[in-house]
Amino acid sequence: MAKHKKIQKKNQKPDQKKKIPQKTGWKWQPSSRHLIAIGLIAGMALLVYSNTFHAPFHFDDRINITNNPNVQIRQFSWDRLEQLVKNTYKESIRIFSYFTLALNYYFGGFNVFGYHLVNLIIHIASGIFLYWFLILTFNLPFLKERYGPISYKVALFTSLIFIVHPIQTQSVTYVVQRMSSMAGMFYLLSMVLYIKGRSSPGGSRFYYFGGMALSYLLGVFSKENAAILPAFVVLYEFYFFQNLDLSPKGRKILFSLVGILLILGAFGFIIWGQRYMNVIEEGYKFRTFTMSERMLTQFRVVLYYLTLLIYPHPSRLNLDYDFPISKTILDPPMTLISILIIAGFIGYSIWTAKKRPVISFCILWYFGNLVIESSIFPLEMVYEHRLYLPAVGPFILFGLLTVRGIEFVKRQRDWVGIKPYLMEITICSLILILLATGTYLRNKLWNNDIAFWIDCVKKSPNKARPYVNVGFTYLNEGVYDKAIDWTQKALQIDPKYGTPYYNLGIIYQKLGDLDQAIIMWRKSLEVDPDLDLARYSLGQTYLKKGQCEEAQVALKEYLNVYPYSPDAHNYLGIAYVCLKQFDKAIKEFEWELRINPYHPFAHLNLGRIYWYEFQNRRKAVYHLKAALSLLDPFFPDREEIVKLVHSLEGLP
Repeated sequence: MAKHKKIQKKNQKPDQKKKIPQKTGWKWQPSSRHLIAIGLIAGMALLVYSNTFHAPFHFDDRINITNNPNVQIRQFSWDRLEQLVKNTYKESIRIFSYFTLALNYYFGGFNVFGYHLVNLIIHIASGIFLYWFLILTFNLPFLKERYGPISYKVALFTSLIFIVHPIQTQSVTYVVQRMSSMAGMFYLLSMVLYIKGRSSPGGSRFYYFGGMALSYLLGVFSKENAAILPAFVVLYEFYFFQNLDLSPKGRKILFSLVGILLILGAFGFIIWGQRYMNVIEEGYKFRTFTMSERMLTQFRVVLYYLTLLIYPHPSRLNLDYDFPISKTILDPPMTLISILIIAGFIGYSIWTAKKRPVISFCILWYFGNLVIESSIFPLEMVYEHRLYLPAVGPFILFGLLTVRGIEFVKRQRDWVGIKPYLMEITICSLILILLATGTYLRNKLWNNDIAFWIDCVKKSPNKARPYVNVGFTYLNEGVYDKAIDWTQKALQIDPKYGTPYYNLGIIYQKLGDLDQAIIMWRKSLEVDPDLDLARYSLGQTYLKKGQCEEAQVALKEYLNVYPYSPDAHNYLGIAYVCLKQFDKAIKEFEWELRINPYHPFAHLNLGRIYWYEFQNRRKAVYHLKAALSLLDPFFPDREEIVKLVHSLEGLP
């Protein structure tokens, strides 16, 4: 028998020999199913966020967009972009995020549609990069045999969970939190480019690594939490390229990456170390908790975040949490329990790394990507948008567990009567529908400003800030009695909170009681000297009352902080005119025109000064004509200006 087989093998023709499958590597090539996946990711995102395009600005949107002159660019020039970078960098390194907000303002002003569209595009791109990242990862040589057959299902299902999960609404619907989603987008893209670079032969890998470096920088300049990326590149290399077993070549690669990591860390500390040391020192002066209390509390917060990922019902989601502070390791006792649970998770990830590297890596991904915002920095205790990137780890684990579970069930004889693919689609669709419904309902609340903040009051009844925001919303709608009531409730909770006094000043100004408005703004500055908007409002109101000296003092103090604030230089110029200081007035009006060459009143004021005070006919005519071209056709003094221009043009 053995002899017969030997003869048969010898007589076999070359073309009849068993074909050996050629290694195709793990390059991700576009195909119909990948295009379907991208279409599903984009389509699901558009579906669950379709009711957000007209959601109003909320909360920090006012500080960062509507009340932030740095991003309110009306005309792009190198000088204006330079000022955007310089003025932004004084307060934050998130220059690229602010640049995108400036682009939104340039093309659409305060029309919220454009801002929400950009946020949605960022979210879709993040979902696509996550899908790509998982396809590449599960098809690496070390993982392909185990995960390759289910890589498409896990990658697509995980990415769709990422797209439709309700926890992401704060990063997508809350305009200013594109900082979180954009940092996450560039972070995921950097991981993809690293894998492509490591998997590519020859010189082409340097293009990938160069793209990765650029993407990393854009991520850091979108939000600082992306700075942790190099540590996860090293971890990824150790887990999935070195297979947790370092050969001499592997050690060389890993040590090189660690060296780069240390250099980047040292470089970052040299540039930004002092800045963030000052942030930490100054930040805790205005907090109701100490650094040690924050660090202890964050152990409980990190576990609380996990409960939000597991059960993200809209009734549990909140923009402004009132999270109890851990005073000591045993106050409350849950602090110590949380520390032990987290230590257990991390210990398990290390113990299981060799057998289950994907599970281990995902656990470390979750905790590691929360390190920066859940550490020593004097930030608010809880914000859902901080989960945008860390949630990827639990989402991968859930996607993998679900697909593995379905594969197991499909192999059971009891299910033979059901078509396997139909069961897969049904289970995954039910999960996605539940999550998508929660997201859609949560987004519906984001659309109604008053309902949104009243919801925050119900969930944080002992915190002053939600009451302030309800009052501010009523103020914007002109319901002043309710605005006063809600704002005073905030002061009852926290009488040392400056913003309620400032808002009361605005309300009294709207009601025509300027004296009471001034009292409230002064009080707000006593409580919070950094509330610069109060100085701006004082400057305007002093002008209305004819108190020109007080007006110029207040406006100069405001402009020392916001030198490119729209309209402020024009008001300061008017104050100088009132004080008969015409040379200073001209400088302020000209500064206003540097910010906005289309400011009609700066042109009008310059035209009148140049003629009535300096008899400069040429400059007067130029600015008066410019004002006429920009002023409303029904401007009350229009005829007077026209007559003045005609008379000046008739002069020799």
